Amino acid sequence: MVDEELSSALRDLPGRALSVPVEERQALFRNVSAVLRNPGKQSRLLL
Repeated sequence: MVDEELSSALRDLPGRALSVPVEERQALFRNVSAVLRNPGKQSRLLL
């Protein structure tokens, strides 16, 4: 489960970071950071 969560958070991260509006990039990176800080807990991702 942790692997799936991390994989989902990191999947095509460079492409998404370049394609989302600037205003949404902070939320994108906050979501990835939350998964990396809490690898054993399910984070609610807005990806």
